[in-house]
Amino acid sequence: KVKKVLKHSISPMTFEERKDGAAEDGEGDLMVTARRDRRLSRASVKFFQVETSMRNFSIGSARDGGLVDSEGKVRDEYILQRQSVNRPTKLKKIPLLCDLTTSGQITHVDGWVFAMLLVSGFAKMSSKTNELNTINVFPIADGDTGANMKVCLKLPVRNLLLKPNDNIMTASREMAADVLLNGQGNSGTILSHFFVELAEAVREVNKSDMSVDEFTSCLIKAGVAMDSSVPNPVQGTLVSVCREALVGLEKQRPFATLDVLLKAMHKSCQIELAKTPDQLIVDGVKVLEKAGVVDSGAQGFAYLAEGMYLASIGELPNVEPQLFHTATLTTSDDSPPISVDHTVCDSKYRYCTEAVVMLKEGVTPNVVFDSVQKAASQEGIGDSSVFVKGFDMVKIHMHTNDPDQLFDILQPFNRDPILKKEKVEDMLDMRESMHGDETLDLADAKFTIMGLCSYVLPKITYDLDELHTLPIFAVPSTTQEPIDMRFVSDEDVCVLLNQQRHKDTAIRYTTAAPNPMQLKIEILAALTKGKPLLVFLFSADKRISATGRNTMVAIDMLEDDQKKLVKVFVHGWTFYEQPFLTEAIKFAEGGKSIDEAIEACKEIGDHCFSFSNFVTSSSVRKLMAWRPGMFPEGFTVEDNSFIAFGLPVTTRDVVMPLAERVGKLMTVQNKAMSMVDLQHAEIARVKDNLKPDEKLSKVIVQTIGRIDIGHKFLQKMKDANVPMMDDVELSVCNAGIFSVVVSAWGEMSAVYVVKKV
Repeated sequence: KVKKVLKHSISPMTFEERKDGAAEDGEGDLMVTARRDRRLSRASVKFFQVETSMRNFSIGSARDGGLVDSEGKVRDEYILQRQSVNRPTKLKKIPLLCDLTTSGQITHVDGWVFAMLLVSGFAKMSSKTNELNTINVFPIADGDTGANMKVCLKLPVRNLLLKPNDNIMTASREMAADVLLNGQGNSGTILSHFFVELAEAVREVNKSDMSVDEFTSCLIKAGVAMDSSVPNPVQGTLVSVCREALVGLEKQRPFATLDVLLKAMHKSCQIELAKTPDQLIVDGVKVLEKAGVVDSGAQGFAYLAEGMYLASIGELPNVEPQLFHTATLTTSDDSPPISVDHTVCDSKYRYCTEAVVMLKEGVTPNVVFDSVQKAASQEGIGDSSVFVKGFDMVKIHMHTNDPDQLFDILQPFNRDPILKKEKVEDMLDMRESMHGDETLDLADAKFTIMGLCSYVLPKITYDLDELHTLPIFAVPSTTQEPIDMRFVSDEDVCVLLNQQRHKDTAIRYTTAAPNPMQLKIEILAALTKGKPLLVFLFSADKRISATGRNTMVAIDMLEDDQKKLVKVFVHGWTFYEQPFLTEAIKFAEGGKSIDEAIEACKEIGDHCFSFSNFVTSSSVRKLMAWRPGMFPEGFTVEDNSFIAFGLPVTTRDVVMPLAERVGKLMTVQNKAMSMVDLQHAEIARVKDNLKPDEKLSKVIVQTIGRIDIGHKFLQKMKDANVPMMDDVELSVCNAGIFSVVVSAWGEMSAVYVVKKV
């Protein structure tokens, strides 16, 4: 077996090593000479390859403990662990499982060839993420096609490298299960359908490696099956381009070598992609032609094929491990600026909603799909439905105004008390964030701002590149490798939150403060604008906040002329920093001084600030274990209950000392047995607390995964006639990775600023 696949598969080296450490013999076998005498780490992919090549068992055997067992059933304990943003084995280098530049000599496709094809395709598509987001206009211009397709493939492709498998049936099957869990959005869910169908076609061939022409047949079958992903397939989209491009390969068969197939597939995708502006018609309008673009999802699929082809001719740039890392700075792609009309399509539904169902015994996927489609067509709960079935899982995507309606339909078919995965995104906010006119302009501001900016501010409202965020790190117990929370995407947060929803995949997270030198570097970067810097801290007391303590040390390390430019405002209200940041931003945009901003923020912190924090009993216990000193002695909480902590929602005449503020954060205001009842109780409390001459001037809601719950809360406040200023500032956003550390899916907080009238 090893001798058979050695020609194109087993080569324990990296892309970098190939350039200076390998030579080819007469038959094209890659002979590794670089660093041959180095002892291999038992945690490395190279060690795994070398060791398994010398053993007489299949890498894809049942003993591998993979995501899918030998009967094709999904192993529960691995369903979400495979999605972890930090595996104990992190990719240091990309292993060269197969040299695609020799594709003219490759006549068979096994699991390692399959893996390198996907690595190459993903690398090209990922480099075009921004372009794909920009040209996204159908079914709504929410600017997330590139991000969704990247999320769909990022972890599944990485998993193929972390756990290489020479059996194409096993590799494609586990890839399919991974994309089914990771695929999100219209394009990501449809793309996951393709890989599920491809795995099914590979299974039917029933070979550990197959000829290139047999693999072509599998691609064609997957293309034919694309129409089944949506109830009403539309021409000029990812569905039709994938179908026609792959079906078009039939006329060119047989394919003897991989290079010929990759060239043909790339050309076929380009031909079908060019047709999309003329094909996609909505209400009689050729929307892509009017917008001046091709279909974004179809373009993403074409980039996958292009990446594979470029790798085969040696024109794909080296793939770096950073491609699969989490919490790294986003770099722009190499695409030129594109002018796009993003107003050609609209949707009457607000939330892009998805769920993964683990089917009960005896429940078929079609029963689930029929129930969802009936509710969509007869009750009008949503549109843009996409269905993917694989193994004993089904995935459903829908645009809806009430995600709970979809989740309630699905739950009876699920074998567990909660759905395996949920996702809710606000498409209207995303479209406004991507294409709206409102931008933060601090070019003429008289001072610069630093604080918890990217953790607590709505990205739709503020261009966070104009603000500076204190670096804070999340540390998962599985790896003990700090994650810089500034650079964790919303998609990664959703993955982690879903992981934390299940006991068998939840892990413990702690936070780590930046050291003084890290903070000094950030402060110096902020000072390069040549303006005074306003730094927000909730505490400078070393007993309460290590970040605050180290920030003060970092400031003390500055030169005297630099120190004079830095002013610190300590508000005392822990992570509820939104009202102070938004007030400072307003003053900065208005050309006010740093002292005027501090005075306004002090007024809020001393007299006008209040909040409600809606949490589950399980989160309270987690917080009690993490920060026991924040709770009064003897504090207890009832199982399966919901608690609202908070402050009286009214102005305060007496200034509360900073040292006492943290102790007030765990003041219980209401308890209930459901989140809905708790929200109603808190709204009643807010109305009751407000004096006749007081109104709310700001309400900032942060949700944990379920942004729709935040919007419902604001609407309930309006329906209850809670007194608000005419120009009240209302905002809702999802919390970042902080929520993974101390919160749970479906929780929320609301910060209030009270003003006298």
